Amino acid sequence: MLANMLRRASGRISVLTNSRIRALASVADAYPVGTRLHGYEVSKSKHVPELDLVALKLRHLPTGAEHLHVARDDDNNVFSIAFKTNPPDATGVPHILEHTTLCGSEKYNVRDPFFKMLNRSLANFMNAMTASDYTYYPFATTNEADFANLRDVYLDATLHPLLRKLDFLQEGWRLEHADPTNRESPLTFKGVVYNEMKGQMSDSSYLFYIRFQESIYPSLNNSGGDPAKITNLTYDGLKSFHAKNYHPSNAKVYTYGNFPLEHHLEHLDSMFSQFTPSPRDVEVKYPIKLTETKRVIEEGPIDPLSDPARQFKTSLTWFLGPSYDLYDGLCLSIVTSLLTDGHASPLYQALIESDLGTDFSPNTGLDTSSPVNIFSVGLQGVAEENLTVVEETIRNVMQKTYTEGLDLNRVEGILHQAELYRKHKVANFGMNLLNRIVSGWFNNVDPLEMLEWNSYVTRLREDLKKPRFLESYMEKYLLADSPVFAYTMVPKENYSVALSKEEEDRLQSRVVNLTDADKENVYELGVELLQKQNEKEDLSSLPTLHLADIPLEMKRTELEHVRVENVPLQLHAAPTNGLTYMHGLMSLQDIPEDLHQYLPLFAEALTNLGTISKTMAELEEEIKLKTGGISVAIHLCNEPADIDSWKLSLALSGYSLEKDLDEVFRLLTVLLTETNFDNYEKLRTLIRGMASGAADEIASNGHAYAIRAAASVLTPRATLAEKLSGMEQVKFVAKLDAYTDEQLPLISEKLKQIAAIAIANNQLKVALTCSQDAMESTTPAVAKFVTGLPPVKSSGGSVAKVVASGELASTFYKMPFQVNYVGIGIRGVPYDHPDGAPLQVLSNLLTRKYLHAEIREKGGAYGGGATYDAMSGVFGFYSYRDPNPENTLRTAATVGEFAVSYEWTDRDLEEAKLGIFQGIDAPISADKEGLVLFMNGITDDMRQQRRERLLRVSVEDIKDVAKRYLVDNTDRSTAVLGPLESWVDNSKWKIADAGFGM
Repeated sequence: MLANMLRRASGRISVLTNSRIRALASVADAYPVGTRLHGYEVSKSKHVPELDLVALKLRHLPTGAEHLHVARDDDNNVFSIAFKTNPPDATGVPHILEHTTLCGSEKYNVRDPFFKMLNRSLANFMNAMTASDYTYYPFATTNEADFANLRDVYLDATLHPLLRKLDFLQEGWRLEHADPTNRESPLTFKGVVYNEMKGQMSDSSYLFYIRFQESIYPSLNNSGGDPAKITNLTYDGLKSFHAKNYHPSNAKVYTYGNFPLEHHLEHLDSMFSQFTPSPRDVEVKYPIKLTETKRVIEEGPIDPLSDPARQFKTSLTWFLGPSYDLYDGLCLSIVTSLLTDGHASPLYQALIESDLGTDFSPNTGLDTSSPVNIFSVGLQGVAEENLTVVEETIRNVMQKTYTEGLDLNRVEGILHQAELYRKHKVANFGMNLLNRIVSGWFNNVDPLEMLEWNSYVTRLREDLKKPRFLESYMEKYLLADSPVFAYTMVPKENYSVALSKEEEDRLQSRVVNLTDADKENVYELGVELLQKQNEKEDLSSLPTLHLADIPLEMKRTELEHVRVENVPLQLHAAPTNGLTYMHGLMSLQDIPEDLHQYLPLFAEALTNLGTISKTMAELEEEIKLKTGGISVAIHLCNEPADIDSWKLSLALSGYSLEKDLDEVFRLLTVLLTETNFDNYEKLRTLIRGMASGAADEIASNGHAYAIRAAASVLTPRATLAEKLSGMEQVKFVAKLDAYTDEQLPLISEKLKQIAAIAIANNQLKVALTCSQDAMESTTPAVAKFVTGLPPVKSSGGSVAKVVASGELASTFYKMPFQVNYVGIGIRGVPYDHPDGAPLQVLSNLLTRKYLHAEIREKGGAYGGGATYDAMSGVFGFYSYRDPNPENTLRTAATVGEFAVSYEWTDRDLEEAKLGIFQGIDAPISADKEGLVLFMNGITDDMRQQRRERLLRVSVEDIKDVAKRYLVDNTDRSTAVLGPLESWVDNSKWKIADAGFGM
């Protein structure tokens, strides 16, 4: 979609002086086309003043490696090396190779150097990602020494990996005894990627999308891996795939920021020149030829949290020409956005507001990442009898919209939004830019042309003067005689049971054919892998930063605090590139406890229902034309000094050009004071949308839901968090979704009760960030906003008494997944308590030194560890996509003794602290500056005190808090989400059914 596409081009744009602008422009002059340095030749350059950058396209002459360097006045520098990796089958070989390359290299011969570098670095981003036809390895850091260290690790990992068989077995898949030390225990499939993809395929939205992709794009196999096919991949196949694809001749390198280009090229040349040229994989894979309508129907799971009568997903897809034509891509993005984005779009109104479905299908939108632009429109939450109606409606809307013409007034709103996104200062501009261009780059689109903006918009504005210019794209691609691809996923009872049976049959077919020698080899490999996982390693070969690289003093934010019409106003002057950012909090302390679970719906209602005089479509267009967006959400925190306190607020935010701040406040006032809660039709649509896909959200973030559920008995804030955003909220929304039309007024009345209590100017405080020049004009705008809000109109009485039950429990939530999510909660301390710092360091130590190996490497879960939330004071353990929750629970039960007895070193503590300060000192976007104080009451002095405590944490401190909080304290609560297996002892576990309508 256009908004998403252009949002990726937005970023942290400095206020440049004339001399800095000249210095930036001179980069292109310093490296004219044809310049040769360090084995590279500049082939093209582009100065993009609207993004304050200069881009250089280079080629490594000995190997042909491509390089894109983006020079910009930004100290958050980015590096990425990427390879073309067309998957030959659905075994997931690109994905498994991505994991295995990071398990050790020739220079860094340690197990999992990537994970270990997470705590030897101050990088604010480190990852590796497998896309459909390429794999890339990016990181971002502000420290030049850190950048050099990580670049060296990434290059050695990808170009000189060890690719040991044991690493393949651990990360990919293996046959192994359930207990590797017991020959008599049953054989089973294990492997990190294997279990990751089992969890991924439990997400019905992902399943719909990937099966759709496999049908429309059979030339591109499932690069992530289908669990049913992963077990066909051999170790030799993995090595062969690496030898073919991971070579400089097949590489594209990206560097971004203010570090010198020469330093990058010199190091890359020293690595790449060790290789001789090799044939590169230049094959661009294409989707099926669509000369006539094609239909595919497949089976999928049933969502237990949604209406069982509305479980179908269906979509229509069109091909819209080659993606290398970037101007056409911009025009198509606008056309498809006009058709599908927002309340005013005709397809939203015809498909979702009409209640034909609950939400758009996961593939809806314009996909420009392939060599052909692919546009899909579909629905989920569809009743079987409406499948044909959905298709007819989509076609009819296309024809009607073409005949009547697109609403060109909305185009200005789209372009205005894109312009503000471009001005918006974000901290991760370099990563956003990489993610925007990398897919096109591998499809032979010139990355420098993808940076273009102003010339395309100028051309578009001229073309829009032509009669029916945008409609010509609809005529060419989208009308009735255009061929379409129709894809439908039908719900199947016991779909997850069938998957489990398929896995069991596949396992048995392997086991029955094993000879005695094979069985002995399986056992020996399992024992060998376990021994390898238990080895203590020498990590001295890995580069590292040190605590000396962390400044003792934090960067403070200069704030001014005043009162306007008796409302507290926080002001922050910053270079914002002509934008003003507004945040507001309205206290919800007086909301009665029986209304708390309605609060998320209330917040959503304010930006979805419209008013009596204006539809939400009309209001949305005003918002797009005058602001960069307005949002309303629920904010929950506690006092920094009191873990048993809680503060509940309605959080408001928006931003605009400085001249339009009055419009942000005007539109917020309308939403807060005039929302029509009796708009039952829109209310029904809203509730259905919130309920839709809840199981998929849990499948993606199940560990967070598990920890939230486990912690809910520990503190009042955690109790509220579970009601507002945990499993209890999911079940509550499912219950509301089951209400009849006659019952909707009951919900409406609850929302009106909340509004009568919450929307009042004496409940409000405001924070603004803008340029120093704009500061004076903000006060009148705030005053007008405050006086436009009502005084207290109603009262819910005294502050609601939210009390944590303290009744520790083990709760199992039955979900239609193939894997589990484990959460364990332990009560900690408030933010300003001296124990908070050692508890946070302890959580990092336990994850790195014990839990990662036990839960992921040995247990086979995709992720697992310990976490400490300094704000809420909850210490937790978790696992993610876990096939072996028993192992995780046993491990967590003994981790305290490990922490007390382990011989921690000063280096261990240093690495843990480096890992923590990655987050603390990561660059933040302009609109986030000063918000820790405004939102949570944490002052810079408190943050500085905590910083010093973290830096001072000693081994003795670690052992002390481990003994007091994890050994001596046995009070912990546990929650597991997943399939109900035989290991669950019903006498000890509370079984919770998260089914529809509960």
